[in-house]
Amino acid sequence: MNIDTDIDVAITKAVQRLLKQRFAKYRLERVDVRAGEDHTGDPALFIDAHFGLSDTPLDTSLAMENFTEIRETLLKMGEKRFPYVRHHFHEKQAVAKRK
Repeated sequence: MNIDTDIDVAITKAVQRLLKQRFAKYRLERVDVRAGEDHTGDPALFIDAHFGLSDTPLDTSLAMENFTEIRETLLKMGEKRFPYVRHHFHEKQAVAKRK
């Protein structure tokens, strides 16, 4: 399969903006976006969000909410590749207790 590895700068900026807004409390340090193939050979976007250590316990529900927001935004921008989002938190990051 011939995979399009080009990523529009607007796509990368939109993803970075959404992650910065959603995870403002958690010291987002870097966002990497690259194109490739998923496990079935379909075109995909691989998004890696890297975080420093934050004093605020992590609300794990943000990850799912954020994925949905990223997917919807990319579709509205005409991006058809499926986004795979990986959050890389500091190994000592505290996690909030579930209610």
